[in-house]
Amino acid sequence: MRFEQTRTILQQLAPAYHRQVSGFFQQLAEGEVSPRVRLMLDYLIDHEEHRALALGEFCHGAPHTVLDHWLKGLEVNFPPVPAGLLDESARTDLDRLIKAAVGYKQVLIDYFRYAAEHCSDKQTSYLFEKLNLQEEKAMKRMIRHAQGLADL
Repeated sequence: MRFEQTRTILQQLAPAYHRQVSGFFQQLAEGEVSPRVRLMLDYLIDHEEHRALALGEFCHGAPHTVLDHWLKGLEVNFPPVPAGLLDESARTDLDRLIKAAVGYKQVLIDYFRYAAEHCSDKQTSYLFEKLNLQEEKAMKRMIRHAQGLADL
């Protein structure tokens, strides 16, 4: 059984996840990449940093009882950033880059859905449902942006 406080997830673990993903994109951007991939990497770096900051703002509006809530008995830890999703082929292949970006997003979406389903407090469950929806919307925006680049 695992125990995690909502505050820790929203103020430390999830922002760190977004920043680490942004760092992976930044590392890829430091090398030679195709023009479309460069545009997408610039978007993804900013996007992940913005998501990390948005979680901090999200916490300011959340009730203290929700932030102080302990998720008890979870069978799943907060996920680490998956290794190996982003490889060298993403430097020239926009589709590979998008596939990796979607993979990073899906990990968070799955975790937030899991937390919402296994939370004993209705307000906290609602908060995780809301986070899940925000990540899904962010992923859809990201995909639309990528489709626009592919059409160039």
